[in-house]
Amino acid sequence: MPIDTKELDMKLEEILKKVGLDDIDLESTIEDIPEWDSFTHIQLIDAIEEKFKIEIEFNDAITMTSIPIIKKKIMNYL
Repeated sequence: MPIDTKELDMKLEEILKKVGLDDIDLESTIEDIPEWDSFTHIQLIDAIEEKFKIEIEFNDAITMTSIPIIKKKIMNYL
């Protein structure tokens, strides 16, 4: 069943807080947030996979460097 964008945003905000990325908006990129380092990125991908019950391919994971891209990729997997 497809997820609506409001629900996606809510779940994604929850995930971002879980991995320590609290003060960001849904347009942020990896360049905007010093705390979003390579380790946090791995935690983020792992948390997304767990929350949405998906398995993100490596090539997708390395391109997920902004919240809009992350949302688009999640929608593609669902």
